[in-house]
Amino acid sequence: KQTIPPPTRHDLGGEEADDAVYARFLSVNNWDPLKAAPKLQQSFEWRKRIRPGTLRPHHCDTLCRQHAWVALLAGGSPLKISIEEEDATNGGSSNKSNNNRSRRQLPLDTPHNCLPLQSWRTTRHGLPITYFKCWMWKPNEASSEEMERHMAYHMHHLIRRMRGKVERICIIFDMRGFEGWMLPYINQAVNVLRQHYPGRAGAMCFINVPGYFHAVWKVISPWLDDEIRSKTFFASKEVDDMEKGIGFLNKMNLKIGST
Repeated sequence: KQTIPPPTRHDLGGEEADDAVYARFLSVNNWDPLKAAPKLQQSFEWRKRIRPGTLRPHHCDTLCRQHAWVALLAGGSPLKISIEEEDATNGGSSNKSNNNRSRRQLPLDTPHNCLPLQSWRTTRHGLPITYFKCWMWKPNEASSEEMERHMAYHMHHLIRRMRGKVERICIIFDMRGFEGWMLPYINQAVNVLRQHYPGRAGAMCFINVPGYFHAVWKVISPWLDDEIRSKTFFASKEVDDMEKGIGFLNKMNLKIGST
């Protein structure tokens, strides 16, 4: 903290640069202050610019209307969309203008606050869960700046859902609909996680992975650091939906603390 003094909560948009933040950056840099300091400084500057704690769905409305990143509620997701609606808003119809109009009519998701009489869903370990639907994700429709805000919004959302001693997150990646053109956008999302949220990955679980994805993984894997790779799991073919994915993770011993 003498080398990199903590910014104020106001400067960081409501986030607090406490001892745990410093510890997370140190832990993924082999507890070397000289290696961690410039990365921490870069992340503080990023937070001053993005201000994750102040972001709301309307700051990234294009991506929030796609309903590709779903913060799970106990008993289900915040908004259920039928397969027909998913097809209609993601290319099932031949009329592109109708597709765009249908999507603009969808509410923004994920909502900032939990719905009444419900609670955010977690693994048995207490990790908050976000469910990613690859076939709904159209990152090419948003600007690079909105992509960055959207990832920051969801990461801050996951952190807000933590309770007790839990300091890590869970994302279930349903990879149906994956296409190669998505790789640069995946790289951008990975960079946000790796550079600004070290020590936060608790479980990155992939389900419904196409057969050729293991070759793609050889491209993606070097983008990750050892800490994130160690928290990445590929479920078997039998694990083919969200509930089975949660059951798969609930059988594992997952780390909940950041260090």
